Amino acid sequence: MNCKEFKVKVVDLFDTTIDMQTQAECKAHIAECPDCKAYYEELAEAFNALQPQEVPAMSSVSKPTAKQRHLWRPIAAAAVFLLGFVIGWSHLFSMSAVAETPSGIIFEQGIHSVQNVGSFQMTVYARTTFNENFAYFNPDSNFVSINIALLRQNDSVFYRVEKQGGRTIVCDGDAQYMWVPGILYTKGSRQANYLENFANLLYPERILAMQKSAIDFSNKNSVMRTETDSTIVLIFKGMEKNRDLQQLLEKGEMDDCLVEVENVFSKNDGLLRYVKLWIVRNRQKVLLMHIDDIRYNVMMNKNSLIQRPKAEWVEGVTTVDGEKRLGELQNETATQAAQRILNAIISGQKDEAREALVYYQKVLPILTNNFKDCKVTDFIERRSITYAGTIVYFTLTRSDSTQEQRHVAVRNDNEQHIWILDGGL
Repeated sequence: MNCKEFKVKVVDLFDTTIDMQTQAECKAHIAECPDCKAYYEELAEAFNALQPQEVPAMSSVSKPTAKQRHLWRPIAAAAVFLLGFVIGWSHLFSMSAVAETPSGIIFEQGIHSVQNVGSFQMTVYARTTFNENFAYFNPDSNFVSINIALLRQNDSVFYRVEKQGGRTIVCDGDAQYMWVPGILYTKGSRQANYLENFANLLYPERILAMQKSAIDFSNKNSVMRTETDSTIVLIFKGMEKNRDLQQLLEKGEMDDCLVEVENVFSKNDGLLRYVKLWIVRNRQKVLLMHIDDIRYNVMMNKNSLIQRPKAEWVEGVTTVDGEKRLGELQNETATQAAQRILNAIISGQKDEAREALVYYQKVLPILTNNFKDCKVTDFIERRSITYAGTIVYFTLTRSDSTQEQRHVAVRNDNEQHIWILDGGL
């Protein structure tokens, strides 16, 4: 087990139903890695603090019930992954805890209510582009609709996420399928990270859990409560990292910016119904995402939900032939990989980057034509806390000497730890 795998599985250590093999692997890694041990200990401290201050009819030696484990496990998961929407890791652990608030109780009740539903549907309107990943947000883009449907049956979860004019992801309980019609057909395990941070919206309780944690742990974060005859409205204000890629390029880091989240609950059942998320840039409030109606316990046909096109599905990462080439690819930096990939596209020699272009096989002729006679120079790589990979900026010089500032996203968080092209083109 490496550090990345540990940080994916560490949340399982807080679940008493964890299988013995995973528990043994995690503990063996902690024994060998001081950084991950410190990571686990810090998380454990936060997780313990997130437990309710008052638990009726429960002695200090009692074991948590299955219902209580089910309620608090997503909060630990949210604390581990942070999932990019509400607050950053440093804010969760840098402030001393404050007293529980009535609004915090509303958040907790909302978490519990959402977890008990068997299915839901909603449409997310996000500032993004149709041809980028689900986790890509840009405050300067127009709104794109993303439809989400999820069904829980027994211990299995089935879902469908469709981006207007872009990709679709389906999980059939065992595997995930991601496709763009006529362009991309890729298959991965249930743990494949196709949705990245956007996976938060498959479990709305995580959004609520992060806001509750932010309120409980820092006086710098606040919540305002209002009511109507039929709704309770909680407006959260806190700090988040700016998602401005231009700022990341120019400064090498993203500044903090104010985030505001409006949560609307229906009074009769305590369910979350509407969500709006704003960021404040240059003293201006920009709506980044909104969900206008979440419909719960909707009648769904599982077969229709997980239906996918008949196609030749490609496994997530092409297998590298030969230990020598694998070693070379694993030793590359993100910049070196981006340079190799782009030059392979420009020259039309796709074999030079065949493993990295697994998502782009069907559009390579188009890309090669678009980049014909171009040159790429001035590479700069930056890491964003909201993205699992690395963003590499470069200057594209066309045959007529005109220049453009472009970027590609590459990532190596796959089993072979080789860089693959993830977006930007």
